[in-house]
Amino acid sequence: MKILDIKNITREDGEIFYRRTFTGTAVIQFPLTTTEEPVTFTIEMTPLGTKNIEIEFKEKIDYPLLPVLKAMKEIIKQKDFEGNLPL
Repeated sequence: MKILDIKNITREDGEIFYRRTFTGTAVIQFPLTTTEEPVTFTIEMTPLGTKNIEIEFKEKIDYPLLPVLKAMKEIIKQKDFEGNLPL
């Protein structure tokens, strides 16, 4: 399993400045197929300066969820570090 990309990322308006919510489409390559799954994720800055990432898939995925979430968090962290998420 590999996360190829998260595309069509849009930021939802929020009242809390330390919590950013995004929606997009995750392109996931499974051993036999490649699918596009709608996803919502939130990046929240804690008082200690670390970032908590919460991910919610809008549809059920036919694959164990833990490895998918771990790979998604790495891609989101990378995109956020590089400044590739909408402001």
